[in-house]
Amino acid sequence: MLSLLLFLACTATDKPVGDDTALDTAEGPQPAALAPLSSDSCPDLGASGTSTFVSSGEDRQVTIVLPESGVQAGAGINFFFHGLTEPTQTSNPGGDTASGLDFQAVANETGDIWVAPDSQVQNLYNIMDVYLWDLGLATDHDLVLYDDLRTCIAQKWEVDLKHVVAMGFSGGALFTTVVAVHRADTLATVIEMSGGSDLTVPGQDDLWSKYATPTTNFPVLLSTGGETDVWPSTQMVIVDFGAATDTFQGELRTDSHFGVRCQDDRGHSMNNKEWNLAQAWASAHTFGEPSPWEDGDLGDDADWCVIAE
Repeated sequence: MLSLLLFLACTATDKPVGDDTALDTAEGPQPAALAPLSSDSCPDLGASGTSTFVSSGEDRQVTIVLPESGVQAGAGINFFFHGLTEPTQTSNPGGDTASGLDFQAVANETGDIWVAPDSQVQNLYNIMDVYLWDLGLATDHDLVLYDDLRTCIAQKWEVDLKHVVAMGFSGGALFTTVVAVHRADTLATVIEMSGGSDLTVPGQDDLWSKYATPTTNFPVLLSTGGETDVWPSTQMVIVDFGAATDTFQGELRTDSHFGVRCQDDRGHSMNNKEWNLAQAWASAHTFGEPSPWEDGDLGDDADWCVIAE
């Protein structure tokens, strides 16, 4: 069982500076072009590790994990957005996520690049400071952070932009909804573990993870942990992740997105079964192509899942 509940060196030939094209895939639907850098700054991409760079004029921190054998042409990019946690617990929630989920072993196995950015610190209810994504989109800085990282990585490595995945757990899954809605034209697929959309949260003026029809369709994997998959507790429910995921699932199906829904009684946590399925799903999808799961064979790892209706 994973202990992570709330958040969780190599070399290769660099691409020419300014070359903002993905690996040439020749045919089929193409993802969006790379966005210009917001602050002409990139993190250190020479080796796995955590570094700081400037995005939207602000210092941002990100952990990048590269395959130890080197980044090969055609590597994919997997973004994992951490959940809510407190600065008293960590100063690097993305790095803790990468360590807790052993991104290095996954990168070594898949050959893909794993990216775990840190959110900014927000104050909730004038009570506590927390690392939390801007789920109400008070600014576009977190979305631009995603854009900047995608651009930086594609300028450094000869990646395949048809294999970019957004995923997250808890608050990071709620931010994955934001990325999915506003950056669908960059994504091969979306994976949410205890996420959802359109949350009314006391004390917040705007809906968290507000849904709007994405510009392109993508396959989605949604998993939840039953009646106790809530935050902060079953005695005081502010976010019901099962209900929020029901909402997101219904909206995506209305807009003709293919999805798989998985549910057990784990509560608000991650487990190995869920994480293994997420890795398999991430590796199996390509931008603009049907999901391999559309034939109805979900496989042994997905015996707790159904095709979303």
